[in-house]
Amino acid sequence: MAAPGGTRVPRPVTVVLLVNLIAQAGIIVTGGLVRLTGSGLGCPTWPECAPGSLLPTAAQAEGVTKFIEFGNRLLTFAVAAAALATVIVLWRLRPRPRGLRALSAIPLIGTVGQAVLGGITVLTGLNPLTVMAHLLLSLVLVAVSVVLLLWVHDPPTAPGVGHAHVVRAMAGGLFIAGAVVVTLGAIVTGSGPHAGDETAARFGFDIRAVAWLHADSVWLYLGLLIGLLAVLTVTAAPLTVRRTTWLLLAVSLAQGLVGYVQWFTGLPWLLVAVHLLGAVLVWIGTTAVAYRVLRAFPARRTTAAASASAPAGAR
Repeated sequence: MAAPGGTRVPRPVTVVLLVNLIAQAGIIVTGGLVRLTGSGLGCPTWPECAPGSLLPTAAQAEGVTKFIEFGNRLLTFAVAAAALATVIVLWRLRPRPRGLRALSAIPLIGTVGQAVLGGITVLTGLNPLTVMAHLLLSLVLVAVSVVLLLWVHDPPTAPGVGHAHVVRAMAGGLFIAGAVVVTLGAIVTGSGPHAGDETAARFGFDIRAVAWLHADSVWLYLGLLIGLLAVLTVTAAPLTVRRTTWLLLAVSLAQGLVGYVQWFTGLPWLLVAVHLLGAVLVWIGTTAVAYRVLRAFPARRTTAAASASAPAGAR
C-alpha cells in the first residue's frame, strides 16, 4: 500500500477508509430496505421515534416497521463513527497529500446532514423530493469515500501514451452519464409503487416514460464505457485502470439485466433491492474508473515529465 509519491500507507489507514466506504454504501442499501418494507414511517416523528420517546414503544400503532426504521436510524451512528475515524487517520497521515484534509471532512459533515435530511423526510411524510435528495447525497458521500480510499492507497502509475485530453474527456463524460443514470433511477423510484409507506406521495410522472428515459441513459452510459475501454486499450493505459474498467463493465451489464427483469416481473421488492445494491456498486466503479483515468492521464504534465517523476517501481 503506497500513497502518492511512493510513501507506504499504514494498513489501519486503508482499513478505516475501506470501512468508511462500506458504511456509506451500506446505509443506502439498508435505507432502501426500509422503504421496500414499508417502514419509512415506522418512527412517525423525528428525532424521537414516537412522541415523547426516542425508542420504539409498545403503544405505537406501527408494528415491526418501527423496529426496522429505528434500526436504520441507529446505523447512522455507525456511519458517523466511520466518517469520524476517517478524519482522524487522514489528519494524522504523514506526508499528507495537499487537499486531503478538507476532503476527509466531507463524509462526516455529509453524514450529519443526512441525519437532518432524514428527519425532514419523515416530518414531510416521505415527500419523494426529500427521499430522492436523501439518496443522491449518500451517493455523493460514496463518491468522495472512493476518492479518499484510492488517493492514499493507489501507488503512482505511469501515464497513458498520448491523447490525454481525449481519454480525460471520455472519463468525465462517463462520470456525468453515471450521475444522470442514478438520478433518473431515483426519479423512477419516486414514481413507482415502493413509497416506503402506503400514505406517501409519489411524483406525478408516468412511470413508463421515466423508466424508458432511465433505460436510454443506461444504454448511453454503456456506450461511453465500452468506448472508454477501447481507448484505454489502444493507449496502453495502466493495467489497474483497464482491469477496473472491465470490472465496471461486467457489473453494469449485470445491473442492466436485473433492471429489465425487475421491470417485466412487476417490480418485486427483492429484485428492486438487488437493483439498488447494483446501482451502488456501479456508482462506486464509475467513480473509481474516472479517478484512476484522470490520475493516469494528467492534464498539464507531459508524458515524459510524468514518467521521470514517477518512482522507478511504478514505471
